[in-house]
Amino acid sequence: MRPDRLWLLAALLIALGCGRWNTVDGAAAAASRVPVGKLVVGAWLPAGLDRYRFSAEDQALLGELGLNQIEWLQRAELDGETAEARAMAWCNEHGVQMPVFYEPRGYTPYDKLQNWATRSPLDEDFVESVGQRVAALKSQWEGAPGFQGYLVGHEDYRSEYYQALAEVVAALGKVDSLRPALTVGRLDHYSDSHAFAEAFFQEGGPPPIFQHEHYVFRGEVPSAGAALQRKLSALVSGYDQVAAHLKGRWGRWHAVVQVQSEVRGTKIYYRKPSAAEISVQVGLALTRGAAGIVYFLYSSGIEQVRDDRGQVVQTRFYEGLVDRDGAPTASYTAVQELNRQLEVLSPLLAGLYFHRGFGAGAWVDNDLLSSVGEDLEFGLFGDKVQQTHLLVVNRRTWEPRSAVLEVKGEQVSDAVTGEVLVVEDGAVAVDLAAGGFRLLVVGSDVDRGS
Repeated sequence: MRPDRLWLLAALLIALGCGRWNTVDGAAAAASRVPVGKLVVGAWLPAGLDRYRFSAEDQALLGELGLNQIEWLQRAELDGETAEARAMAWCNEHGVQMPVFYEPRGYTPYDKLQNWATRSPLDEDFVESVGQRVAALKSQWEGAPGFQGYLVGHEDYRSEYYQALAEVVAALGKVDSLRPALTVGRLDHYSDSHAFAEAFFQEGGPPPIFQHEHYVFRGEVPSAGAALQRKLSALVSGYDQVAAHLKGRWGRWHAVVQVQSEVRGTKIYYRKPSAAEISVQVGLALTRGAAGIVYFLYSSGIEQVRDDRGQVVQTRFYEGLVDRDGAPTASYTAVQELNRQLEVLSPLLAGLYFHRGFGAGAWVDNDLLSSVGEDLEFGLFGDKVQQTHLLVVNRRTWEPRSAVLEVKGEQVSDAVTGEVLVVEDGAVAVDLAAGGFRLLVVGSDVDRGS
């Protein structure tokens, strides 16, 4: 046989030797540049939607939810104070953080950093002008303990914006070395996602934060079975794309998680996710290295969509974690309980580096598992070299289960409770709630100091 054909045959045999799964070499998946850090647990629109509401009762309810970040206030002014300033004062008092969005004091409404990050073409004074506005924002908010960063974009997908975005992020890195840039969108909606990532995830300042939004619980999606699993697969595929774009880059990402229902006209466009469906979204995001969970949305209200002539063409009704009068919905209690779980999990993940996420249908060669069952997702974490922690998610939101995993370690324990799980013949049974997740430590007796 000719040498070139021998080479092709060898390549084919190597490919076939990957086994019954679609296998990826885990060694090729380097750890993230930065550790997970303290988990951000936030919510959008915390003070009403179409009408501003932030009474003492509203604030108390918001404080009881277990958030450590809020974002996106209406443009409103009350008694000479903006809604953003009132929200920041509340953050300062309650140990919550908030990225700022609006223009610095004394500038026009068209001087938000988002306005500058979506300019094209750029004039010769662009860099200097952006630097002035960044410095003004920093000066205005610097004394506020809740001042977390700068929200510079929202669904700004067109490729002609990326040069301006890069300049804005660069200016932030030069002027404020403590606070990151944040932007929001769905990664696969960007005209050129790789060019966007190059523009946004820059060295030189705090790791920029991309907040990825993707909602899959449409009105027709069932609450169990294969159709629901297909939607979850689409969701986790998007999370995989974000993780892939962050590989080797300086940055973090947050998952914007659907908790809302939305009626467009008379049609249920999005249905309200159940408690287990909210939990599984959070778990799937964490298996792909998410450093934060942001619930969309907190408040309820009405949005009127208008055409170019200003005529209302569609009315959309949103229900979030509280209703339009500010009373808790069923989702509020579900998220409150989930946030208690995240509060305990956060310090355990904070110092770990994300290595890789995968499901049973796309096996990844790794240090912790040798085989798994169906409808499970996994996230691998550890130090910069070794994988030590395994996040396991039950994709079945309609039933709890005991999943049997074949592990490569001699001991498995629950990282949260410290419970040591029984390993027999290399297999361990892990009890999971419907849509639930657990962080496990996998190692040998020596690793655990026994």
